[in-house]
Amino acid sequence: MTSADVSERTQIAEGASSVPPANRHRAALEVAERLGLPLLFLALIVVFSILRPETFPTLANARTIATSQAVMAVSALALLFPLLAGRFDISVGANVGTASIATAAAMSNHHLPVAIAAGIGVLCGCLIGLVNGILVAYFGIDSIICTIGVATVLGGVVFAYTDGIPVSAGISPTLTNLSIQRVVGIPALFVIMVVLALTVWAVMARFTFGRQLAAIGSNEVAARLTGLPIRRLVLLSFVCSGLLSGGAGVMLVAAQGNGNPQVGGIAFLLPALAAVFLGATTIFPGRYNVPGTVIAILFVGTAVSGLTLMGAQTWITDVFNGTAVIVAVGAAAAFRRRRTGQQALGH
Repeated sequence: MTSADVSERTQIAEGASSVPPANRHRAALEVAERLGLPLLFLALIVVFSILRPETFPTLANARTIATSQAVMAVSALALLFPLLAGRFDISVGANVGTASIATAAAMSNHHLPVAIAAGIGVLCGCLIGLVNGILVAYFGIDSIICTIGVATVLGGVVFAYTDGIPVSAGISPTLTNLSIQRVVGIPALFVIMVVLALTVWAVMARFTFGRQLAAIGSNEVAARLTGLPIRRLVLLSFVCSGLLSGGAGVMLVAAQGNGNPQVGGIAFLLPALAAVFLGATTIFPGRYNVPGTVIAILFVGTAVSGLTLMGAQTWITDVFNGTAVIVAVGAAAAFRRRRTGQQALGH
């Protein structure tokens, strides 16, 4: 082998092994975006396990977190469909609360079977979603203003119906026992949440409907020029949100054993909002996605559980949830701006 051959091979090897610093930095950033929240979640578990080894790293606490966060996770999933289309449904919390009252009242006041009562709760959620969709898609009302107004109306209607008193008598044990039942050692409510999450993921990632909503949220003008029925798709996104909200309302009755008119305000919605925006910064950065949302809701729930076991006062939860929303939205916007140069995540 001549010296020229050796020199040529050396240059090829050096060229193949050398990676420009800019590319290395970009690759590191992508890894940080995709895995940052899961790694932070694991770190949180380790920290609380060290600080509270007797109570936090136990199977009982894990089951408690899984059960308590199942309803919140489904509520967060309900937010995804309008967000995918560039809209916001701030009425999800109120919708969940209203559906829970409808479900509980159907059993308590009208003595209906649990299956029919659950169906009424889900139908109630769908109808509220339908109203939201009509107002936003066909009347052109801003989605945030519209759904805040609808949430306020729902709060008033629920209070008028219940006088602020929880509906608890006559609730079927078949429903309430879901809060303590397990499937292969896993809380039943958590299993239901996972099934719903997989269904939402399939619709968003594998079905034409999900891709069409993403096209609207990404560039509505271009989506309209391609012939997509914008109004109908936006309407359906709110109906899907209502469907999941209704399901979460039924699960809420199962988890709490009653229909509580105090549930459904902005404090209830904050962890779900934090989850969807935190989820948009991980796994599939820059996109609202189901795996990131579920991880984020478990992260928020685990943090609250750890703080509670540490003896934190009750107001700490509200402060944490509010801060999580601000940090989540800021982080999602920063990552999106870095990657695309666009400022906002939605309209």
